[in-house]
Amino acid sequence: MRTLLIDSMEESRDALRRAFAAAGEQVRSVDSLTEAQRQIDLFDPDVLVVALDSTGADPVEFIETASRDGAHRAVFALLPSDHLDGSVAAMQRGAADFLWRPVSEARVSLLLARLAERRERDRSAEELRVGLVRARAESILIGRSGPWQSALAAIERAAEWDDPVLLAGEAGTEQEDAARVLHGLSRRGSGPFLFPGELDRTPQGSGAGGARGTIFIPGAERRSREAQEALLDRVESRRLRPIFAINESPEEAAASGKLSPRVYESVRDRVVHLPPLREREGDVDLLARRFLLETDAGLAFDGEALDALRSHDWPGNVRELRDVVRRAAPLSDGSIIGPTVVLSLLAGPRARRRVRRKKPPVVKIAVGASLADVERRLIQKTLEFARGNKPKTAELLKLSLKTIYNKIKEYGLEH
Repeated sequence: MRTLLIDSMEESRDALRRAFAAAGEQVRSVDSLTEAQRQIDLFDPDVLVVALDSTGADPVEFIETASRDGAHRAVFALLPSDHLDGSVAAMQRGAADFLWRPVSEARVSLLLARLAERRERDRSAEELRVGLVRARAESILIGRSGPWQSALAAIERAAEWDDPVLLAGEAGTEQEDAARVLHGLSRRGSGPFLFPGELDRTPQGSGAGGARGTIFIPGAERRSREAQEALLDRVESRRLRPIFAINESPEEAAASGKLSPRVYESVRDRVVHLPPLREREGDVDLLARRFLLETDAGLAFDGEALDALRSHDWPGNVRELRDVVRRAAPLSDGSIIGPTVVLSLLAGPRARRRVRRKKPPVVKIAVGASLADVERRLIQKTLEFARGNKPKTAELLKLSLKTIYNKIKEYGLEH
């Protein structure tokens, strides 16, 4: 582990360095809190030792900030021999334990052993928590299709980051569930999952209860640019991780001015695309059966009813499918739901919205976009218009089918 020692007394600092080096630590030392902050940025220590008579800032406030900003970091207070009562204040502000002058190698070894034990317990608890989240994710983000599995893999990758993320998908594509799973799989998963309306109830500088968490911001493109940036400022001041969600292409939202340039720049390389249900071949059956099981375990769809569900375009995506299944259950005659019930529910205003996609979509290009980005967006939109049909995509783009397959692989546009 890396240890940074902050002590203005040279003799004490040397003794500390010897004690921690003897315990196998990689050690750096500084004589002021001002220099300590620069070393924290450069060295990223696992352990900080802060003398309560250090110069350059308030040592207790420094301990509080260092403890809050580095979740992986243990902070020990170093007490002058005549100020042992300072241990209480230091530990109330975030110190994990304390040392005192003159420094004892035995005390250093004891603190490091306790720290190792505590971190092992925390690691085991975190592995259990993430395992439970992953198991729950399988029951709420249901699907076996290639596009959906790609989206789940992207959520797993995004959970490893600690930067803002953007979920892009049509309305009804389970954005909130995806955001909750992403939060749960991340290092912030033990902290709160918040919405913008709950932001004022979190303390400045941390998440609720002192734990840094996540804030989910749906419909970001429907907020004004000023509101988006003001919200981002407030989120950053509370050290929460924002997960934005929009119902259109991030590039098009940015080009049209719906998405603030500052927000777009913060997420442009961390976008998770949630595919519409019409592109998730095979998932309609799986989802329909699950929703019916949740509604009435004694019912089942017959083959023709499932055919009707498969042939629908699902403009409202998973949300619409769930609604249709729940409305179909009480209309069944006996234990089987037939095609008549399903078709009657799909013949309403929702079904007529399918005509929306007959007109090819327009791809807007912002000045400054790279040629590779333009090509990727054009292929992606053409694939969506062709409902994943690669030969049709190749025909529309006047490209060979082999080129389309290569480009889909190159840009990660699996359909």
